Amino acid sequence: MPMTGIVTEGRTEQSWIYKEFRSNVPPARQALAKALQEICRYLTPDKSSRNRVTQATAAAHLGCSESSLSRFLSGDTVPGLQLVESFYKQACADAGNRTLVSVSLEKLKDLHAAVLAERSKDCGHATEIEALSRQLKEANDECETLRQGVAELAGLRSDVAEQKAVIAKLKAARAGLRGRLAVQATSAPLPVPRRRGDRQRMRNDTSAARRLAEQAGELGRNGRPDVALTLLRQTTEALSPREMATLLLLLRQQQDDKLADNVIHIYGRDQNDQDVLHVTLVLHEHGATEDAGAMLRAALR
Repeated sequence: MPMTGIVTEGRTEQSWIYKEFRSNVPPARQALAKALQEICRYLTPDKSSRNRVTQATAAAHLGCSESSLSRFLSGDTVPGLQLVESFYKQACADAGNRTLVSVSLEKLKDLHAAVLAERSKDCGHATEIEALSRQLKEANDECETLRQGVAELAGLRSDVAEQKAVIAKLKAARAGLRGRLAVQATSAPLPVPRRRGDRQRMRNDTSAARRLAEQAGELGRNGRPDVALTLLRQTTEALSPREMATLLLLLRQQQDDKLADNVIHIYGRDQNDQDVLHVTLVLHEHGATEDAGAMLRAALR
């Protein structure tokens, strides 16, 4: 709907010219928009209807759309310098003389340059904000990594505590085993020829070795072969050569071959030659010739 106005000293007073600025419109853009509003007061698209200039007719007169002109006057959009000069020339032509226009072209150029400087400053602030945001993200990522590290460390501490508890139990078991072996040694039967054998000795040898083999095998099957090997390493010192041979035979029967191989290597490397020879002799008697040879090779290294 056309908006009417009045003519004042060659200028048209139209309500559509004056816009309220939003709070986010920077000062320099407001100043340029006010200058453009002043320019629009000199527009007379139709001399015969000077007092009935509408925003639509003014926009057509200036060679832009009505919505664009509205955004220019409200500071929401900044026109290019060439368009600003075109507006000025049209206002001067309508006024009849550039001296009648209250805003000079140089003033408009200065205001436009100030807007560009203001925009560049804002871009600099935006770049700084972006850099700070990036640094904040990197810091947050580092904090997340640290939190994960702390969680993993807590898990490792729990594992270490569990391992210590297992080792304590193994030490207690070894002490108990040594005590039982000492008792067995004091009540050991008199030696008899090897080929005749002795049921009591064989029963004692098998009982201790079987318990140890079953415990180590269960640990291995539960995914804890390292604990099983630790148990065997710490208890083999307390076993007699015959018990050691029985243990190896039982491990082979349980198909705990890797544990058996490790025990053969450790025992052959660490024990004295007499015990090693005794174990290999028992193994050979039971047909475990490969294990007997492996233990001898470990002892010779």
